[in-house]
Amino acid sequence: MTSSESNPDKTKDAALPREAMARRLVAGLVSLGQTLSEEQVEALLDYLAELVRWNKAYNLTAVTDPMAMVDRHIIDSLSIRPFIEGRRILDSGTGAGLPGVVLAVAEPDRHFILVDSNGKKVRFLRHIKRSLGLDNIEPIHARLESLELAPPPEEIVARALAPLARLIEWHRPWLEQGARLLAMKGQLEQAELDGMPDDYFMQKQTIEWGGMQAERCVAVVTRAG
Repeated sequence: MTSSESNPDKTKDAALPREAMARRLVAGLVSLGQTLSEEQVEALLDYLAELVRWNKAYNLTAVTDPMAMVDRHIIDSLSIRPFIEGRRILDSGTGAGLPGVVLAVAEPDRHFILVDSNGKKVRFLRHIKRSLGLDNIEPIHARLESLELAPPPEEIVARALAPLARLIEWHRPWLEQGARLLAMKGQLEQAELDGMPDDYFMQKQTIEWGGMQAERCVAVVTRAG
């Protein structure tokens, strides 16, 4: 690990429009009907600052505009917050920590297991855990097909990761133990719904907030019966 990774620069990136980003984030929270403390807002902005810095070398996200990151990463991740019920939550294919890191900042009393098969992204998440002091995240470098967790998660979140049938296949061991799957989606096509196993039930929850640019929903999947 390089010195820049182990000793991150704690100064705010002067190139970032931080005040404008804060205003956009607070407006998004109002639109979602949510509140966060000033410290939590600052932590999310610190997370974005580190994401911008690391993205220059590691290509962690295709979104490079900081203001767009507020909408497409932070607000979008927070939109699933009202549907979270469990205390131990698996964020499958978390990437740069979306939605897991954002939810962990907003919900400090819940524990988030952040799993991704990309080693660079998991190194970034371990850096975020240290730099933000997020004791309630657990970054794991693994493939979902071979992942074993004890105790099992109570809930699973997946953001634009795969079709529902594949998500069910990957997470079946935990779903059969009673876990819920919260799959963040854009449009849900009928073909995707038709591909779901018959022994699973899906409830679509539409998500809306001011300024959103595309249809968003959460597919809540549970084992039937």
